[in-house]
Amino acid sequence: MMKILNVNQLRECDQFTIKNKPIFSVNLMEKAASESCHWLLRNVNPSDDFIIICGNGNNGGDGLALARLLAQHSRKVKVVVNYGKKFSKDAVTNLQRIQETVPIIDASDFTPGTISNSTVIVDAIFGIGLNKNIGQPWENVITEINKLSNRVVSLDLPSGLSPDGDKDSSIYVRANDTLSFHFYKKTFFHAETGVNCGRIHVLDVDLSAKYINEVVVSSFVVDDAEIKRIYKTRSEFSHKGHFGKAVVVGGSYGKTGAILLAGRVCARVGAGLTFISAPECAYSASLMQIPEAMFEFAGAREVEAINVIEGGEYGIGPGFGGTETARLALENFLRSHSRPILLDADALTLLSRHFNLLSWVPKDSILTPHPKEFDRLFGASSNSFARLELAKKMAKKHQVNIVLKDHHTQIVLHTGEVYYNVTGNSGLAKGGSGDVLTGIITSLLAQKYSPKEAAIFGVWIHGKAADLALKNQAKESLLASDVIESVGKVFNYLSK
Repeated sequence: MMKILNVNQLRECDQFTIKNKPIFSVNLMEKAASESCHWLLRNVNPSDDFIIICGNGNNGGDGLALARLLAQHSRKVKVVVNYGKKFSKDAVTNLQRIQETVPIIDASDFTPGTISNSTVIVDAIFGIGLNKNIGQPWENVITEINKLSNRVVSLDLPSGLSPDGDKDSSIYVRANDTLSFHFYKKTFFHAETGVNCGRIHVLDVDLSAKYINEVVVSSFVVDDAEIKRIYKTRSEFSHKGHFGKAVVVGGSYGKTGAILLAGRVCARVGAGLTFISAPECAYSASLMQIPEAMFEFAGAREVEAINVIEGGEYGIGPGFGGTETARLALENFLRSHSRPILLDADALTLLSRHFNLLSWVPKDSILTPHPKEFDRLFGASSNSFARLELAKKMAKKHQVNIVLKDHHTQIVLHTGEVYYNVTGNSGLAKGGSGDVLTGIITSLLAQKYSPKEAAIFGVWIHGKAADLALKNQAKESLLASDVIESVGKVFNYLSK
């Protein structure tokens, strides 16, 4: 599990590394430049030249060191600097090292005419050292960069953005790639800022493992190593009783497809027994599409009652309906059930209309709202950063886990931890995707994964299956059923 450090911790990590490794700060800068150089040489055309826009602080120093290294590899490179402001000590050192080998342009003289179509622009103006009031000449330089169609690569962070997403300037570089030094930053994962970061590439710059291991954070990125730790391999000496009973509830008239998608993936993810608790109108389709599942009659055209299945783990909401009958069925179930459940879709809509129902939701349950569902439940937020903070408060207050569905879905635990998921693609932005996620997580709950594990692992599986499905589909053509069919590929990937 990769930790996400805030801006103060990022600076502390650098200083701790310098003091305790020990290493001179200029040599740490050299490591960042060296890793960036290797990445660029591997990932840009051999004929491309470079212009590196260097600020006066340490991010600019990284850029100046990078310019020297690229020149040593016989690559054509220029730098842009601001002579009108004092440089940091290490930036001065690296500026002196390129004086006679790399052409230098003053930022006040910068014009787009200095850049050819084959020039890669490297942004090394601020990194994490943001001054909210950028001022001239950098405002002009950034404005001109953003007008161009050239490839833009930012070192550590696009200039103008802050790592925590709370002190962004009004103007910032729009990068195609960001070479982030050692860590992901929170700002990468939110729509308002992440769209400006392009593709994220985390480079190992050999920071102190001791500091990283000991620093206390509340935000994490879900990586493959953590998923493989969570994943429970199957014993050959096992039977269906070892893998639990998954019960998905919903499917009112006209919405039967939602519950069938949830049921199909429940069985595919590995629940020992899968039950579809739905109205009679879903019965024939269930028999035809999911013969592996058992059908529990829950009403005629809508859910009138949620049947209690001994030992069952419940996912409630896909196509559940929003009538008074559905509300009573949900309330009666919540009042009598004590184990964690998953609530999605129409079940969340009912909670938003009848907020008192939330008090009956069992502790450690999982809610999986998309942004509008979350806003209906807990109130609108000005942006995704504010929504996350509200989700943390609501998760703690109501002792539930909230899966905030987004491009980088956030699993918000009632303990205060936040886990960002990095699998998945925009092909999931389509009806039925949430129903599939409900089925995946419910199946994992049935297999005795904890609610925390089921939420983290389930979101990862959902995204990974969508990624693997793109081998046969495009993002535009991807269907929820394609995601289900790719689940097997996910488990094959994990078993390698």
